[in-house]
Amino acid sequence: HLLVCKCVYLYQDKTRVCSKGTISGKEFMERVFREEHMPHAMVVGIVQAITTTLGDWLAKGYTVEIEGLGFFSTTLKCTHPVMNKKEVRAESVKMSTVKFRPGIEFKRYVAGKMELERADKRFFPDKPKAMGDMVAREKSMMDFLEANVCITRAEYSRLVHVTARRASRDLQTFIDSGVIRKRGAGRSVVYVKG
Repeated sequence: HLLVCKCVYLYQDKTRVCSKGTISGKEFMERVFREEHMPHAMVVGIVQAITTTLGDWLAKGYTVEIEGLGFFSTTLKCTHPVMNKKEVRAESVKMSTVKFRPGIEFKRYVAGKMELERADKRFFPDKPKAMGDMVAREKSMMDFLEANVCITRAEYSRLVHVTARRASRDLQTFIDSGVIRKRGAGRSVVYVKG
């Protein structure tokens, strides 16, 4: 059956959202431009101003609330293991990531817009048959990156019909050869052209 908006599948007794891809920053701003009838330069300027201001406050150690959206904060990590807190020095600590906690209004809005349905088993074969060799998979990935700016491991896996483990190995090979670069950390990792 046809997937309408979002779909859900069951994996190890948990439901998961089937990602339909990544919306690039350019696509996002063009949509705001069309929906709100604002000059394109104004939309770009507002987004840049928010990004810069948010980054400045986060860098100073604040948690920042963007009304109607949610809260942003940073986390830290030590660059090497320490046995007690006296061993921690400023030079051995760096930022780990920026976290986002959605506000109640934003969660309600998203929940109200979602159309959920069960995904057909055929969309998630147990053992996908890999598409071609590494050269063919690299070409497919680069074609995808021409249109989408970045790709996630899950998107790559679906694009070239490989398992998550194979996708990780392929992506690391592409990083090592300089074809792509890794951005972000944890669940926020994306891959962009090298």
